[in-house]
Amino acid sequence: MPLSPTCKVTKTHSLKKGDILFYEGTPANEMFYLESGRLSVTKRILNRNIKLGELIQGEFLGEVAVIGGGTRSATARATTDSTVVALDRKHCNQCFANIPSCVLIVMKALANRLRQADELVIKIARVHELINELAGKIQLLESSLLEEEKEGGRP
Repeated sequence: MPLSPTCKVTKTHSLKKGDILFYEGTPANEMFYLESGRLSVTKRILNRNIKLGELIQGEFLGEVAVIGGGTRSATARATTDSTVVALDRKHCNQCFANIPSCVLIVMKALANRLRQADELVIKIARVHELINELAGKIQLLESSLLEEEKEGGRP
C-alpha cells in the first residue's frame, strides 16, 4: 500500500545493499515506510546478531520506538538497494489523527510482529526444554559411569 499523500514525509533515504538505516539502542524520533527494496531487522543477543525479520516494500518499521518512546530495539540493514521515507513523531501523530487507515495498517504490522515474537518465545522454550532434558541424560550417564568405576569396571 502506498503511503498516503496526506502523511508528511520529513526525509527520503536511498540505501545501498548493506547500508544501515538505524542501529539498535540509538534515539528514535521517526518511523519509516519502505517504498522499495528489502530490509533485514536484527537484534544483538549474547554477542550474536539474531535476525528478527525481513521487511518488504510497503511495510513500516521503527514505529514501536516512535509510538512508545525510547530507543531503537533493533538494527535495520538494507538487503537490497532500498528507498525509505521518514515520518517524524509529530507528523506520525497528525497522520494517525487524520487518517484512521494509517492507524489500522500500523496496528496490523504490530500485531504481526507480536505474533512473530510469540513464535520466537515458543521456540526458545522448546530449546530450553531440550537443554534440560539433555542435561538430565548427561547426569544419568555420569552417574552410571561413576557406578561402573566403583564396581571395578572400566568407564
